[in-house]
Amino acid sequence: MRGALLALGFAPALLIQQCAPECAPEPPAAVSVAWTVNWDKVAQCESGQNWSHGPVRNSAGTFSGGLMIGHAYWKGYGGYSAPYLAPKSVQIAWAEDMINGSYATADRMWQCIGGPARSGV
Repeated sequence: MRGALLALGFAPALLIQQCAPECAPEPPAAVSVAWTVNWDKVAQCESGQNWSHGPVRNSAGTFSGGLMIGHAYWKGYGGYSAPYLAPKSVQIAWAEDMINGSYATADRMWQCIGGPARSGV
């Protein structure tokens, strides 16, 4: 029957329209891209896994804590004035917020993330 309809000039879109919605293809499922980070490995690389590592200053700014978080980005997160004053769990929560937020460069903030500390994608 389809061949006869095509021979008469009916386009395939019209055929699909005739059986919709039962014949309509399912919309594609949402794609979720997630990756996880082993923050202990990042901290090992960044600070020797010293979560209370004091401030280090260089031309790029001041960094501290286990993940060597930049003070310019910290902004009193979790009620702590600097990363090295916050417990490990708060430093990781901040890092997760950076990774899961709308920060385009979050995965470039730690040189160690690109290696064995990162999994998924």
